[in-house]
Amino acid sequence: DEIMEEEKVCSPSKSKYNAKILIPGIGNDSAMVDMYDAGYKYMTAFDYAPDGVEFAKTLFGENRIRGDDDGGDVGVNLDVADARNLPYDDDSFDAVLEKGTLDAVYLSGGSDKELAFQHLSMAVSELSRVVKKGGIVFSVTAACVDAIQDAFDVEIEKNGVWTQVKDGSLYITEDGYTSNNVDATMLVWKRL
Repeated sequence: DEIMEEEKVCSPSKSKYNAKILIPGIGNDSAMVDMYDAGYKYMTAFDYAPDGVEFAKTLFGENRIRGDDDGGDVGVNLDVADARNLPYDDDSFDAVLEKGTLDAVYLSGGSDKELAFQHLSMAVSELSRVVKKGGIVFSVTAACVDAIQDAFDVEIEKNGVWTQVKDGSLYITEDGYTSNNVDATMLVWKRL
């Protein structure tokens, strides 16, 4: 049953195209443009670095970017923001696709692991605030798997707002396909 629930959460359907998706650390990742072109039209992406946001604007092009004066919410909204203090309202997003941003937040603490974990915990707490009940965080991590897992575990203990759907382990479908994490680990949490 847990695997079937994971498939429902992680598989796109027509109704999921209306999901409001947050993408931290946009930088130079063109996968978000592919998502937009595939039908996900309600995306908000941010980066800590203004240059990352400027580069993302060129990736998306003018026709895909939501303007302040267009009167609607279809399109991509690109912001300069800090994952530890997000400028978004509570319960704003149905899903978060995070690819390495939580790693970067943790690594911003440098050799001070206590500071690193504090930064990471702040970012996870912000995700708890901005993700709607029933929403998900899909994290692709390579450098800081254990720290990210620990930060979500602390948030679960503290506030009980997440349940883990995917823990990075091998998954085999009924027809024999597998998911393995060669270069990164996929972690997924669902907001309670």
